[in-house]
Amino acid sequence: MDRLDALSLRDLRAVVVLADRLHFGRAAEDLSIAQPSLSAAVKKVEDALGERLFDRTSRHVSLTPAGQRVLQRIRSVLEEVAEIASSRSREGLLTGRFRLGFVPTIGPYYAPRFLALLRRRYPKLELVLTEALTETLLQMLRHRTLDAAIICLPTGERGLTETPLLRERFLLAAPTQHPLASATEVTLGQLDPREMLLMDRGHCLREQTLETCGVTPDSVMSAAQAASVETLRHLVAAGNGCALIPEMAVLPGFDCAGLVRYLPFREPSPGRTIGFVFHERCPRIDDAAELASFLTELHQE
Repeated sequence: MDRLDALSLRDLRAVVVLADRLHFGRAAEDLSIAQPSLSAAVKKVEDALGERLFDRTSRHVSLTPAGQRVLQRIRSVLEEVAEIASSRSREGLLTGRFRLGFVPTIGPYYAPRFLALLRRRYPKLELVLTEALTETLLQMLRHRTLDAAIICLPTGERGLTETPLLRERFLLAAPTQHPLASATEVTLGQLDPREMLLMDRGHCLREQTLETCGVTPDSVMSAAQAASVETLRHLVAAGNGCALIPEMAVLPGFDCAGLVRYLPFREPSPGRTIGFVFHERCPRIDDAAELASFLTELHQE
């Protein structure tokens, strides 16, 4: 027991994250620590338990049979401690610190729609916002370093509770000199796949464009790719091609000095489903469910 007394929750979390990632570099990055610190924490747990939890080589990390047996118990310990801390620190629902994630193609345009009302209704809530790619947000939900996220559905991720909030249409952004720019509406059949501009890899809007337009990355002529919707918009304004733009990102004055036309698609219009997700073992699951209800109610109104 003396050896177990020396362990910290941080040490136990290091074991869980390494077991999820099976890669020291990526696990250390998730934990925001250096790799030597991660190695030291894992060894500390192994020494305390008297068991080797991981097999490591220069190229491979895997759980040992002992590691597989111990891992679920460590997860349970961390979840129980998180639940105790959460219940003691909250006076009611949506008070204190709540960590909410967005993908970059949603956050800047969707968050302003509800943040002011949310603060008025829950004045004791301290909302911590994180913007990251979908895969990163899903990792954070798995590791309980994020309480909930607003992303595109479906995720295909097991263990998540998903609440659809709205279906958003895509518009075609075209240069004002483009042959389609004078149309009142367009169809998918009118698009030239070679002209479609893409987001960088990892952005959900990239995959949605590829799927909607029947495009493969190799068929796109432009080498330019965008890290944000704003960059995508300016690539269109510069005449590099056309792009799918989420409707909520099209606001008055967002036409790059009149250089971009936004064209609706003939119904049924292509689009995306935006939803609220949280892990079924989220320590603040009651708060997450409350926030999901708040957002759902907002859209119904």
